[in-house]
Amino acid sequence: MRQIGAMKAVLEHVAGWVHPSVADDALASARHRAFLLSHILGGVAPFAALPGLLASGHAASPLELAAFCWLLAPILIALNLSRTGDLVRAHTLSALSIVILVVAVSLSTGGLASIALPWLVLAPLEAGLSGSRRAVGIAIAAAGGAVALLLGLDAAALTPTAAPAGPVLTALGVFGASVCALALALRAAETVGEGDALSRAGRARFDLFAGAVSDLVTRHAPDGTVTSASPAAVGLLGVAPRDLVGRGLFDRIHIADRPAFLHALAAAARGVETTLEIRARRAVSGQAAQAPEPFVWLEMRARLAPADLVDAPVLAAFRDVSDRKAHEEALLAARQDADRASLAKTRFLATMSHELRTPLNAIIGFSEILTDERLCRLEPARRSDYAALIHQSGLHLLDVVNGILDMSKIETGCFAVYPEPCEVGPIVEHCLGMVALKAEAAGVRLAAEIAPGLPKVVADPRALTQMALNLLSNAIKFTPRGGAVTLEAQAAGRVFTLAVRDTGCGIAPEHIDRLGEAFFQASGALDRPHEGSGLGLSVVRGLVELHGGRLAIESVVDRGTRVSVHLPLGAASTPRAGRATSDAQEMRQSA
Repeated sequence: MRQIGAMKAVLEHVAGWVHPSVADDALASARHRAFLLSHILGGVAPFAALPGLLASGHAASPLELAAFCWLLAPILIALNLSRTGDLVRAHTLSALSIVILVVAVSLSTGGLASIALPWLVLAPLEAGLSGSRRAVGIAIAAAGGAVALLLGLDAAALTPTAAPAGPVLTALGVFGASVCALALALRAAETVGEGDALSRAGRARFDLFAGAVSDLVTRHAPDGTVTSASPAAVGLLGVAPRDLVGRGLFDRIHIADRPAFLHALAAAARGVETTLEIRARRAVSGQAAQAPEPFVWLEMRARLAPADLVDAPVLAAFRDVSDRKAHEEALLAARQDADRASLAKTRFLATMSHELRTPLNAIIGFSEILTDERLCRLEPARRSDYAALIHQSGLHLLDVVNGILDMSKIETGCFAVYPEPCEVGPIVEHCLGMVALKAEAAGVRLAAEIAPGLPKVVADPRALTQMALNLLSNAIKFTPRGGAVTLEAQAAGRVFTLAVRDTGCGIAPEHIDRLGEAFFQASGALDRPHEGSGLGLSVVRGLVELHGGRLAIESVVDRGTRVSVHLPLGAASTPRAGRATSDAQEMRQSA
């Protein structure tokens, strides 16, 4: 019992020498303790035989004394490990000390014929316990150098001659070296066994923890592949945990998110905890299995795994954040709607102040001239010109107000359409006649292309006329002198198409999607070369939507624009009232 208690005390004392850097690593701490204990005991053991050696009266040579003192090297190496915590260097120094000791003994016992020479094999074995290829290489090089040194000394006859050891002593030397080699092998096996036990214990703790949480927890190998996944894979991605092992998880991640996923794993392997959001495919079952698998948003947290999980250095946890992402997108959409409403209000105020102030200034100015007694003597022609300008300014004001009223009625559902079968030809001729003078003044040529045998269109004649007039007026306005505007009418299948094509300045691609918004103009500056409130195309879009149709715009800058109205030929013949979404509505809501 005393011996057992003494051994426990020694073990506890040696455990206190372990370097603090490995105190939290169970496997590394066990390897340090094994090295310290074996080398301290190995350094103390030879001195137990010192009293018997002195009592025998044997006169030791200086070389023998030096070799005996060199047996203190294991103790010094153990103290160095306790101070630095560098196990690789400690094993390397231990291997070199074995080589030096074997050379010293061999020099006094016959050189290459010495029974100590087989002990050189222990040097690479000792270095191999470090797990470092560099340390093993140094040990092999040192052993090879020792053999080369003994060969050289034997060739030069510088080694002392010694009586042959005989088969018994040679066998004892080989046997002693074999026993020491076996001890080193057993120590290596014990270290590997401890590592496996710690790894199994770590995996068991991981599986217990991962199975108790709702998040998907995965372990990743150094190359990023999954080594194990928690049961939460079924609820999160609709697949069994085994389906995520290897590249299973990587293959389910959205292609655009894969680089970020791999980068997060690499950063976690370096000890940097990383959080990111990725998309992954969720498996579906039942009748929906034939449909494409939907993507869900996952929040991924990756970090370095505990040291006992050596086969999988990275842990990752995944949580479904699809609801949060949907909420964030809804907030973003609401913010964008508010921004558009504020912009619509600003654009409305700027446009109306310009469109109303300019004709009002003309009306006020010319009416003052006509009512001034000092200017009543103007020539009749001049007075007639002033009156015509006042009349034109009034008509412009009326157009602006009518556009605002029509847009307001459409958005609030107060603009009722009364679809009925109507002939397109007379409506086209009527519209061309109404804009003929405007086109002539602008130097623009008008043309019509009506498909023969065009069937009657079920639409509100008043609304259809308004759409054609607005499109023609816009085309004439933006077509330079010498250009052409063509009105097309045709039917294909169950769709009627009314289109206006011009050879004007065209529209930039970034503006096409916004055309049709109330008060929007591609050139929004107040000094723009074309007048207008920006409501003409908005009214057209609203009327098209009330008929269940759609508006299409094609344009090439400096070549022209084609605006098409597509209406169903079989539209309902009952009155309809509806509303169209526009920036004017948003503006009123935010007011």
